[in-house]
Amino acid sequence: MTGGGQRPIPQPETGRRHWRLFVVRDRREIMALATPTILTMLSQTLMWTVDTALIGRVDSVSLAAVGLGGMLTWTAYSLFNNLSRIAGTFVSQSHGRNDPDSVAHYTWQGLYIAIISGLILQVLGYYSYHVLPWTHNPPAVQELTYIYIKWRSLSAVFTQVSFALMGFFQGRRDVRVPMYAGIIGNAVNMVLDVWLIFGWSGFSLGGHTWLAVPAMGVKGAAIGTSVGVAVNAVALLLWAVAPHLRRKYAIHRPRRPEPRAIANLIRVGVPAAWENFIDMGGFLMFMIFIGTIGAVELAASQITIQLLSFSFMPMWGLTTAAGVLTGNEIGGGRPDRAAHYGRQTYKLGSYYSLGLAAVMILLRHHIFRVFTVDPEVLALGVGLSVAAAIFQYFDGIRMLSSGILQGAGDTRYTMLVTLVLMWGGFIPLTWYLIVYRGGDVIMAWVGASVCYLAQGWIMWRRFRSGRWRHMDIFN
Repeated sequence: MTGGGQRPIPQPETGRRHWRLFVVRDRREIMALATPTILTMLSQTLMWTVDTALIGRVDSVSLAAVGLGGMLTWTAYSLFNNLSRIAGTFVSQSHGRNDPDSVAHYTWQGLYIAIISGLILQVLGYYSYHVLPWTHNPPAVQELTYIYIKWRSLSAVFTQVSFALMGFFQGRRDVRVPMYAGIIGNAVNMVLDVWLIFGWSGFSLGGHTWLAVPAMGVKGAAIGTSVGVAVNAVALLLWAVAPHLRRKYAIHRPRRPEPRAIANLIRVGVPAAWENFIDMGGFLMFMIFIGTIGAVELAASQITIQLLSFSFMPMWGLTTAAGVLTGNEIGGGRPDRAAHYGRQTYKLGSYYSLGLAAVMILLRHHIFRVFTVDPEVLALGVGLSVAAAIFQYFDGIRMLSSGILQGAGDTRYTMLVTLVLMWGGFIPLTWYLIVYRGGDVIMAWVGASVCYLAQGWIMWRRFRSGRWRHMDIFN
């Protein structure tokens, strides 16, 4: 006993308070929103993964072409992805302040932007053969890459419309619908991939042969993915005009383009879109430099990217959930609560990334065999699996920071940080390691990890500063 008859606080209680720093609070609420979003993003990633795994059974040149074609296509898409997706930020904040008319209004303005963006991307895909020689990849890889891009770009409008419609659902915390639509689209892609990549002799009925197709290889992979994306977009659209949503949001009634609302979307969305493009453009240059080493190294890096997708998409799902929660709370005038959700999402993301890193390292001798049987590619698998394990943690912190800040509308700062570090650090470092010093592909991935570490740390510091709390995206 001490003076006054009070007992001292036992030491274990102090230790327990320290342990609480590692506990994720409100994790059930966050995961209830994040889990369907994660499954949605994984289903979209699985389309490209299925393409890669099946094409890897054809030959390494086709695998390299699908990898390069996918990177080029997605880099072009990244010019507009976040512009189409930014409608979700406005929906989220409108939902937070209980304004259903604004939800529907900004969804329609986002759809107008998405349709125009998709048409531009479709034209760019058709004429992409003009830029392929700049990659300095082998002619055989360039030829197959153009085939993939041309057919993959046919679904560009559907891709952008999907982003706008996902914002309508996710911004309102209705995250299951995008998950269901993604599963449907992915199932269609899987069936078409097997059918079109390898071909099928069909079946006979009534004296005729039905559903027979020749083996299409890369072309078949692109067509299968495009059809799957289109099915995903149509499913989202049908759900959006369901009777129970018509009553509250009247989303089935077209809204005229409204210059002020579109200007708001562009003002907030363009920096986010450019951040995405700068990041993807930098990574495309990274892949192009690796391609100058050889087709085997390019194919091995494509598999590495597929491994990273199992970090990227779940982390993007968590990021989307945090962005929605941030937007809801900012819209409702509760910035402290928004910051709380951000901190808890950082914890969840870190735990997931560390767990995935452990799995990648433990399975480093086996994981590449899922995608290829080429002994030259497999020889690089152990080192690249470890490099991917390190890279994905830093990339995850970067993504979480970017998504949370975007939920508040703080998009210019992240764009500037990405511009400086990607084009002022990442690309010159990659050129130095590969072209100037003649380094190998593993050295290149280690250099990439260093650059993404710096980017993640600086953007996390922006979150900690709290300057994003005072953004007003509607004025």
